[in-house]
Amino acid sequence: MGFWVGVLLMLLNPFTELFTFDVSLINAFLLGWLSSGTSYALCMLISDGGLQHEHRIRGDVDAKVETKTSSKMLSW
Repeated sequence: MGFWVGVLLMLLNPFTELFTFDVSLINAFLLGWLSSGTSYALCMLISDGGLQHEHRIRGDVDAKVETKTSSKMLSW
């Protein structure tokens, strides 16, 4: 969806004074890619639960495995 938002902004350019750039195929792709990248970055930063924050501490992962594994193979 982000790509098409950028293309839509390019098509609205002649009717607004908020931004000015030439209407061309190259600008459509550039604005589409910029808009798509911005949408992706914002989706990585903000989720349904708010801002995403991951705090990793070295050595925080347990070395023990809670479930036992079996050495048996399934045969048909």
